[in-house]
Amino acid sequence: MAIREASVIDWTGRFEQYTAREAELTPQELAEFGQAAWFIGRDDVSERAWERAHLGFLDAGDPASAVLCVFWLGYTLAEHGEAVKSRTWMARLFELCARFAGDPRIDACAALCRAHGSFLADDAAASVPLYREAARLAGAASDPDIEVLAAMGEGRALMQVGRFDEGVECMDRVMLLIGAGRVSDRAAGPAYCAVIASLLGRGDIERARVWTRDLGDWCDTQRGLEPFRGECTLHRATVMQVGGEWASATDAADQVCRSDKRPETLANAWYRLAELHRVSGRAAQARDAYRQAAALGREVQPGLALLHRDAGELDAAWSGLQRARAVPASPAVRAELLAAAVRIALDRRQAPAARDAAAELAACADVTEALYLRALATQADGEVAVIEGRIADALGLLRAAWSHWRRLDAPYDAALTRFALGRAARAAGDEEGAQLEFDAAREVFESLGAVPDLARLERAASISTGVLTPGSGLSRREREVLDLVAHGWSNRRIAERLFLSERTVARHVGNILAKLDVPSRSAATAYAYEHGLVPTS
Repeated sequence: MAIREASVIDWTGRFEQYTAREAELTPQELAEFGQAAWFIGRDDVSERAWERAHLGFLDAGDPASAVLCVFWLGYTLAEHGEAVKSRTWMARLFELCARFAGDPRIDACAALCRAHGSFLADDAAASVPLYREAARLAGAASDPDIEVLAAMGEGRALMQVGRFDEGVECMDRVMLLIGAGRVSDRAAGPAYCAVIASLLGRGDIERARVWTRDLGDWCDTQRGLEPFRGECTLHRATVMQVGGEWASATDAADQVCRSDKRPETLANAWYRLAELHRVSGRAAQARDAYRQAAALGREVQPGLALLHRDAGELDAAWSGLQRARAVPASPAVRAELLAAAVRIALDRRQAPAARDAAAELAACADVTEALYLRALATQADGEVAVIEGRIADALGLLRAAWSHWRRLDAPYDAALTRFALGRAARAAGDEEGAQLEFDAAREVFESLGAVPDLARLERAASISTGVLTPGSGLSRREREVLDLVAHGWSNRRIAERLFLSERTVARHVGNILAKLDVPSRSAATAYAYEHGLVPTS
């Protein structure tokens, strides 16, 4: 669904206009002033303006509007972790609600606050019927803002207690309300972020990708926006990484690290940046970014374990994963921990541990039914089947996983699966098929700059079964490069011909020299002609 048509709102301009005449503002203008201040990140001013607005509305005999001002104060402070201030304003809200009970909008606000209080007290199950009642009251009062926040809260609570399908239905209802243009920007911001965070936590990349795009469009219509800019950018970076847009994702995560002030957002941004550095082979930068995330309270597994794996530190990788697995986590994080555990257990030649982790991962995928988790689980099952010698099973599972990754438009994960397929084909005695799979994975790793995985692949691809023939360890791409080297082409010219970077061509040439065990390009040329690796005519 596309976002509603909306013109650009200049919150900075509104804030400046209201600031110039703050002393003479009406209660309604003070409420709008508070909203503008909140949108540009001036929480101190928004709190003062909403406090004055609620008093002005009471004096004017408009208790419903007064309650809404207090509600937004308490609600936004709670969402930002300001527990003490939030409780103070919520106490004031319930006092007003008791005094003016019977007004539909006031009753809906009170119901939503009771539900939210239950959720924040870690009683998600009890909050579900409370949110549902709040949504009913808001609908009767024709207040779409309260209705959408109640639906959002119910969806989050349902997902937290494992009722994922019902939770997704609530989130879809939230998006329909926003898309229909019935919800104010003040309610749309927190609703968007909460929905996308819940979807990513569940591993629902397909829906998250759609709503992240719409959140970006919404943010672009809010000039001066601060409260959701960091979360919006970070959600987009997460989705971009899955989609193989690593350079853009790195820029986005780095931007949040440099500009955002909220600890939770910063911690998640540092972890995302660390992950992007890790898969790109920038180990030192990755380690520093993990350290920043950990200092802010973020769990840095499984990323740190995979960084240890890249360095060959398998015991450290395994111990870190085992610690993280002992702590409850969202379905997506749990699945990623288990997928990493499978790979590291296999590297440690501990097939039973890999099998146990894969079985738990499959159970996790069965609960949520998210395609991302199903792809991780199917791939893990296939990798375990290879080690156990069940090659026919492995090939079927890995092909199914590759199909899942294709549907998710996740090229890196699809390439990892092609790598595993190459290992399975080799185990089946099909060396030519193995090299074809390795070639397909190699092209993706090269285009993404996945240096650690490329190094692992090159080590695997150079090990063939049976009798070695001259050049049998060369990939298809390396044969293409060798042919052009043998014809006297420079790295720059080869790069232009094959649509590669000069750096990638140089890496190919280095691999060719190492595999042929020759010292120079001229020696590689002589070897190629001597062994019939390039045409002589």
